[in-house]
Amino acid sequence: MSYGLGLSEKKQARQRRTRFFKFVLYIALLAGAGVYGYYEGQANADRRIADIEGQVIVLTSENDRLNDQARAALDKQSAALAEARQWRDKFENEIPSGPTRDILDLVQARLADGLEPDRLLSLITLAQNSQNCDAAPETKRFIVNTPIFSSPGNSISLGNGSITVTGNGKSVVNSEGKVEAWYDPEQPVEITFTQLGGQKELLTGVLPLHKSVVFGANEYRFSILAGKQSFATISATRCDFP
Repeated sequence: MSYGLGLSEKKQARQRRTRFFKFVLYIALLAGAGVYGYYEGQANADRRIADIEGQVIVLTSENDRLNDQARAALDKQSAALAEARQWRDKFENEIPSGPTRDILDLVQARLADGLEPDRLLSLITLAQNSQNCDAAPETKRFIVNTPIFSSPGNSISLGNGSITVTGNGKSVVNSEGKVEAWYDPEQPVEITFTQLGGQKELLTGVLPLHKSVVFGANEYRFSILAGKQSFATISATRCDFP
């Protein structure tokens, strides 16, 4: 009996030791897993921190590059604005305006029309403020043609016959709505100046009209006024040209 009881106690002790060792092994495994998890987590955190630091370095470098580009763009913009101001000042100081600009435009127009540059240059050179003009203007009257009253004889000559003047206008409409033979001075008229040889100058508008016409070596300054019924009066002053 005592022998069997001893065996039972030994068996129970062995089982207790086995359970104890299993418990210790379990605890060791848990501790090992915990240590491994800790160090693995720490390693992951270190890797993430390293990645974030790398991204910060890249972003910082990119930000510096963009700042440099922005500064360069601002410098270029400032330089362009300064150059634009210089060109504007040069334009305002050197480009003619007022009468000088009008003369330049006229010169360009005449050259475009085919006038020889040497001819234009000589005329400008000969021009002067004082002019040699006839003492008194030549004044005449003529009939202004209308659609219902027109005659080849309704013309006058000026400048010793060197210039012929004719006029055309619109007929007057009376209070009864009927068209009369004479022209209406309140409507635009058309005055034609024809030089010997066929050169013509046309003047259109409502009377009074004024025009300066150059024919050869003479400049004629015309003034056309409304006259008595059917008539217009023209005054011409001749001056040497240029």
